[in-house]
Amino acid sequence: MEKPKSYMLAVPSQPRDIEDPQLLLDRLHTTGAFQLLSEHMEEETLFLEINYNGELYSAEIYPLDFTIPELYRCQHLFPDVDVEAVQTAQYGLAVVLEFGKNPLVSYHLQLKLIYALLPDVLAVLDDSSEKILSGRWVILAAQSTVPPAPRYLFTAQAVSGEEDCVWLHTHGLNRCGHPELEVLNSNKETYQSHYNTLETLAYRLLEADSTPEYGTPFFLAYVAQGIPLVVTLIDWEEAVSCYPPDMLGGKNDREDGHNEDTCAVFVYPTHESAEEGNYSSLAVYDELLAQNPIYMFSTSETLRMKALATERMEFLYQAFSDKKNHLLVKIGLLMDKKHRTDSNDREHIWFEVTDIQEGRITAKLTQEPYYIKGLHEGYVGAYSPEDITDWLIFTPERRITPDDVYILSL
Repeated sequence: MEKPKSYMLAVPSQPRDIEDPQLLLDRLHTTGAFQLLSEHMEEETLFLEINYNGELYSAEIYPLDFTIPELYRCQHLFPDVDVEAVQTAQYGLAVVLEFGKNPLVSYHLQLKLIYALLPDVLAVLDDSSEKILSGRWVILAAQSTVPPAPRYLFTAQAVSGEEDCVWLHTHGLNRCGHPELEVLNSNKETYQSHYNTLETLAYRLLEADSTPEYGTPFFLAYVAQGIPLVVTLIDWEEAVSCYPPDMLGGKNDREDGHNEDTCAVFVYPTHESAEEGNYSSLAVYDELLAQNPIYMFSTSETLRMKALATERMEFLYQAFSDKKNHLLVKIGLLMDKKHRTDSNDREHIWFEVTDIQEGRITAKLTQEPYYIKGLHEGYVGAYSPEDITDWLIFTPERRITPDDVYILSL
């Protein structure tokens, strides 16, 4: 079976770099980020075989002229000078990678490959997810031992027309070995809660070994006390047959795209409906979804976030020295015994940082815990970096997370 491919285009700060294949090869041979097993040229394309963390990957590198597509989403903050340089650039370096068994690891390797080729990359157009990435973010992510957040693997777009109808769909999941996801016939009042459901389902699929078969029930979350949200995937051709053909995202919208390897999200509101295969629109949950249900992070994502927060703790320390900044840290505290499970024994709670001395952080609890009876809002404690699972920096201008600390260098 052919492996899915991820397509990115790197915009160089120095355009002449992509004109010299030998320079690019020399950089690849000296990188310590991965092992280059073989390379060969065919016309203008450089074909690579790479060993990364014990898995073999194939890549293709070639120069390409480009213009920025209108619908691409700018994922990051760019200084004005960078924006101007990207808009006036005419040539980039296409970096195509066959994804391996772990999409997030594969994505991280692709960023490391770009950084090895162009160590001062200006920006990256992630064609597979229709995103524009800051070169400064790419450099920081490539230098990290921790993969970026799963949300970078895909984009969820909300397309609206002149009427109330909104069509939600993803780009990027195909390269991860999954179909793209859609929500049909949403509207301008409910699309944000549908968007959250779509995004959460995408996260779950990215951690799954395989995609659930179309029509099978898939438990996603509890949207209220004891009320499960059970979704199912329906092939797009069957899904659009449930709606008028001229609806936004309907059959007549499929001639030029969104007509292969994509499926729509529906729900089974009852156990009986799941047994009988009688699926319904996500809209049947609108009243509950409007109450902003909490979608929990998986254990693996919590560990990834903690690893990145720990790796970049020095940025938090630096930010504390500027008294205009406001800092929060998330601490994983041991739950009361009756609430612990085999897979989870910690409640992750936000604290406000009041002091940092010799690496230890003094912080005040900002909320009432759910699962720790003897702890209350306002409690002050001292914690080590190992206790922290996430952090936030609020500057006078914006909020900064461990993922986007590149902003501090602007």
